[in-house]
Amino acid sequence: MKARSIESPLFFVRRSTTSPGLLFLASLPIAVIAVFVAVMIWVSFQRGMLGTSGAVYTLENYLALFGDPFLYRVLWNTAVFTATTTVVALAIGLPIAWLAERTSIPGKTAIYAIMTLGLLIPGIYTAMGWTFIAHPRIGFLNRWLMDLFGLQDAPLNIATPVGMGFVQGLSLAAVVFILTAQMFRAMNPSLEEAAKVHGLSFLRTIHRVTLPLALPGILAAVIYVVTIGIATFDIPAIVGLGNRVYMLSTYIYLKVHPQGSGLPEYGITGAVGACMIVVAALLTLLYGQVLRSGHRFEVVTGKGYRPALIELGGWAAAGWCFIGLYAFVSKVLPLLLIVYAALTPYFAPPSIEMMRHLSLVHFTNMEWGLVLRGARNTALLVAVVPLLVLLFAFAISWLVVRSRNRARYAIEFAAFLPQALPEVILAIGALLLALFVLGETVPLYGSVWLIAIVYVAARIAFATRALNGSLLQIHREMEEAAFVSGLSTLRTARRVLLPLLRPTLLSVWIWTALLVYRELTVAVFLGVHDNITFPAVIWSYWYAGGMNKASAVTLLMTVLLAPLIAAFWWLGRKTPTATQ
Repeated sequence: MKARSIESPLFFVRRSTTSPGLLFLASLPIAVIAVFVAVMIWVSFQRGMLGTSGAVYTLENYLALFGDPFLYRVLWNTAVFTATTTVVALAIGLPIAWLAERTSIPGKTAIYAIMTLGLLIPGIYTAMGWTFIAHPRIGFLNRWLMDLFGLQDAPLNIATPVGMGFVQGLSLAAVVFILTAQMFRAMNPSLEEAAKVHGLSFLRTIHRVTLPLALPGILAAVIYVVTIGIATFDIPAIVGLGNRVYMLSTYIYLKVHPQGSGLPEYGITGAVGACMIVVAALLTLLYGQVLRSGHRFEVVTGKGYRPALIELGGWAAAGWCFIGLYAFVSKVLPLLLIVYAALTPYFAPPSIEMMRHLSLVHFTNMEWGLVLRGARNTALLVAVVPLLVLLFAFAISWLVVRSRNRARYAIEFAAFLPQALPEVILAIGALLLALFVLGETVPLYGSVWLIAIVYVAARIAFATRALNGSLLQIHREMEEAAFVSGLSTLRTARRVLLPLLRPTLLSVWIWTALLVYRELTVAVFLGVHDNITFPAVIWSYWYAGGMNKASAVTLLMTVLLAPLIAAFWWLGRKTPTATQ
């Protein structure tokens, strides 16, 4: 038999499919997510001593859940909250994306900087700031309006589903911007020019041409925002939980952390989680269908394509006023209020008299043992989680892009699932796994490592998508040359691919570190005394009524967050990466 040449392309294919180490690394986070989901569904069918032989398998958890009248009020609140969130996010993010990509507005780099920072700054900041602004009891704007017009009741109330939806929409406007900016960039302007030639006004052209062409991208953004809105925790918890306005995420929180002497209802929690998985799966299928139908709207030509920009003239100032107003009300004003609350002995509306009482009393009287424990755990997570995410994501991306392994399509699909599963679902699955499966055998409950596992699982989707794009741009010939020279798959990855992927790897590392640093949902659901994180410290102070202390810790967290944001922006200007 004729020996196969080592230079043959089939040699490279064979070598690229025999990497059990990479296959194990790629399968591990996917298996963990599957276990989380399976344990949650398993517990949802149990009553009695969960996870033991004394447990009774029944549908009672689902019957109790859907027989609870309070659940339907929660669902209505969640629907109103999600709808308001989507409308506000679209009303802000969509026009800014259009201004940045389809017009001649100056300072587009600054626009991208503002919107990118909107993704990085935690929603807890906006929630706390707007509580100080428009809360019916302590909101300074309400106090000023009541004094000015002699009102008996506060005219503004942020502690409603609509009010919270407004605040959440401010936070998610940056997400809509990122999801739709590329769509406007790729849109062929010839149809709009034809509409102008035929006498259509600017507004009628937007209505009859631009928006219909942008429909797939807009629908995809709507579905993505709705998925986030249904399960988001930070803003409903900060604004609504203390006012007894419950969303689905805070309803789950009360089932896990009941008030008073009640016991946790883990079975019902599992039932809620299982239902949320079904909803998330349906939304994901709808999202995929929208993206697949986008080809019907493709009008971008290849050769000779030149995107024409709309001249704004004097309207450019109006556009920048809109962008500046968004940045002020969503980020600057809330942060100023947090600084004010951190430096005042008690919270009162800003005045010249209160400015005389500014001090560092909350910093000097802070429980530094708790704060330092939160800082230490957060630093550990920031150091470990991004490295593990990059390790697993590289293995997944290499198998999907480079190998001929038959499992690569299933791995690619499974790697995207964390994007569809809300973090609250992963947190519940991890909690139930640690309590009722692992138990004392593998004591993960109450450890920072359990939080780390969930963080890694939640960030795999983004890292994989970023690395997939970079790997596709690297020609196979470089790896073939390494294989011909006798390098193994792992050494080829280390000596050839990793140096070429370094910019993307650094960007993903910083982005993941930022998300880990600011994340609240998982930290609250899985947090106890020993594994508390920085955001959970803020939450503990806020939930206990210590708003000024919570503001002081938030200010400290902001100071420590600034270098990471600066590093991400500096690197982002050198190496553009996909964000979400």
